Amino acid sequence: MKRTTSLKTRGFTLTEVMIALGIGGVALGATLTSSISLQKSFRAIDSYFATHMQQIRIVDYLSRDVKRGLIVTTSADLQTVTITIPNYIYQKTDPEAIANPALVGTPRQPTITNTPSGPQVNYGTTTSTVVYSINGLSILRTENGAVTTIASSTDQLVPLTTDVELANTEYTKTSITFQPIFSSGGSVASRSGTTVYSTAYLRNKRRG
Repeated sequence: MKRTTSLKTRGFTLTEVMIALGIGGVALGATLTSSISLQKSFRAIDSYFATHMQQIRIVDYLSRDVKRGLIVTTSADLQTVTITIPNYIYQKTDPEAIANPALVGTPRQPTITNTPSGPQVNYGTTTSTVVYSINGLSILRTENGAVTTIASSTDQLVPLTTDVELANTEYTKTSITFQPIFSSGGSVASRSGTTVYSTAYLRNKRRG
């Protein structure tokens, strides 16, 4: 009995190989492009939330100082806010503390006077000056010469503060924005979508 063996073999033609390589290259390119786009999106989202947290930090600091301030003034260019704050704690440079060093670090007792516009709380004549200002891409808080960086970001942080005097109160409205990474040519709409608002009322305003 004679056995026969078929020697016929079949493989891919050059055309088929080229088509397969082309399809594979397109798929690989699409995968790489999608991966890069996702990485950019993740970085943009991370930057957005990081900057948003700094906005909240600025609002918290500014609202705290405004609420305990006596006088709040804003510069003409709306880039600097100056707050006069009473010294709630005795400091070693205060005349009372010099006379009695045991008072250093203790709360100062206010005097309350009834006036036609309501009770007036007075913590004495010694005050501290707090200034919020923009330095490049940072917002600084300066209290009696001591500088603290409140926010430092790659985005522009712009506080817009307005003082409004009413019959029996004063409050400060603050609007903080930044330039997002993904924007339509730096359009106003892109920036306005990042705005954080805050309103703080002065509790210790001196009137007279």
